[in-house]
Amino acid sequence: MMETEGWRDFIEDFKNLENSASNIDTMTSEQDLWHAKGQLLMINLVLSLQSATNLALEESVDQTPT
Repeated sequence: MMETEGWRDFIEDFKNLENSASNIDTMTSEQDLWHAKGQLLMINLVLSLQSATNLALEESVDQTPT
Protein backbone atom coordinates (compact mmCIF):
# COMPACT_ATOMS: atom_id res chain seq x y z
CA MET A 1 0.00 0.00 0.00
CA MET A 2 2.76 2.46 0.90
CA GLU A 3 4.55 1.87 -2.39
CA THR A 4 1.73 3.19 -4.58
CA GLU A 5 1.50 6.55 -6.27
CA GLY A 6 -1.75 7.17 -4.39
CA TRP A 7 0.04 6.80 -1.05
CA ARG A 8 2.79 9.18 -2.13
CA ASP A 9 0.16 11.73 -3.20
CA PHE A 10 -1.63 11.25 0.12
CA ILE A 11 1.57 11.89 2.07
CA GLU A 12 2.37 14.94 -0.06
CA ASP A 13 -1.09 16.34 0.69
CA PHE A 14 -0.59 15.75 4.41
CA LYS A 15 2.77 17.54 4.31
CA ASN A 16 1.02 20.51 2.72
CA LEU A 17 -1.65 20.36 5.43
CA GLU A 18 1.10 20.27 8.05
CA ASN A 19 2.60 23.47 6.65
CA SER A 20 -0.83 25.08 6.65
CA ALA A 21 -1.73 24.01 10.18
CA SER A 22 1.57 25.16 11.63
CA ASN A 23 1.27 28.70 10.23
CA ILE A 24 0.51 30.71 13.37
CA ASP A 25 0.10 33.94 11.41
CA THR A 26 -3.43 32.89 10.44
CA MET A 27 -4.53 32.13 14.01
CA THR A 28 -6.50 34.78 15.84
CA SER A 29 -7.50 33.07 19.08
CA GLU A 30 -6.43 30.51 21.64
CA GLN A 31 -9.08 28.17 20.23
CA ASP A 32 -7.36 28.37 16.83
CA LEU A 33 -4.08 27.31 18.46
CA TRP A 34 -5.70 24.31 20.17
CA HIS A 35 -7.40 23.32 16.94
CA ALA A 36 -4.10 23.51 15.05
CA LYS A 37 -2.40 21.45 17.75
CA GLY A 38 -5.01 18.71 17.28
CA GLN A 39 -4.62 18.84 13.52
CA LEU A 40 -0.84 18.59 13.78
CA LEU A 41 -1.12 15.64 16.16
CA MET A 42 -3.19 13.68 13.64
CA ILE A 43 -1.10 14.79 10.66
CA ASN A 44 2.11 13.68 12.37
CA LEU A 45 0.51 10.35 13.23
CA VAL A 46 -0.26 9.73 9.55
CA LEU A 47 3.14 10.98 8.39
CA SER A 48 4.96 8.66 10.80
CA LEU A 49 2.88 5.62 9.86
CA GLN A 50 5.24 4.34 7.16
CA SER A 51 8.39 4.54 9.28
CA ALA A 52 6.60 3.00 12.28
CA THR A 53 5.31 0.16 10.11
CA ASN A 54 8.76 -0.49 8.65
CA LEU A 55 10.32 -0.49 12.12
CA ALA A 56 7.72 -2.93 13.45
CA LEU A 57 8.28 -5.20 10.44
CA GLU A 58 12.06 -5.19 10.97
CA GLU A 59 11.62 -6.02 14.65
CA SER A 60 9.21 -8.81 13.79
CA VAL A 61 11.66 -10.31 11.31
CA ASP A 62 14.52 -10.03 13.84
CA GLN A 63 12.51 -11.86 16.50
CA THR A 64 11.38 -14.69 14.22
CA PRO A 65 13.36 -17.85 14.97
CA THR A 66 15.09 -19.41 11.99
